[in-house]
Amino acid sequence: MAQVSDVKIDFSVDNDAVIPLIERLQGALSKLDKHVANLVSTRIEELHQANDLIFHITDFHKSDMHIQVFSYPTESFLHMAQAVFSKNYKALLPQSLSPPEIE
Repeated sequence: MAQVSDVKIDFSVDNDAVIPLIERLQGALSKLDKHVANLVSTRIEELHQANDLIFHITDFHKSDMHIQVFSYPTESFLHMAQAVFSKNYKALLPQSLSPPEIE
């Protein structure tokens, strides 16, 4: 069995698609009414528990032994953030509490 002692693995994480969205959301939350901010916080927690907040793509480059992880917001997280930014707070309500659509 051959031993390889000089092999090094490089690892990096790219959060460039997530961090600006989170920072903007934090800024918006600080300006919201307490009840709306609690609703947003609850929605984020629900997405987190459902593992529907951020997804990761991993890329491995065998030639230089580099592992790179890219983080992206999920579609659900983007919809929730858009509801906050557009002040469409009804979209944050659970379906059971949403007002019915008028035809």
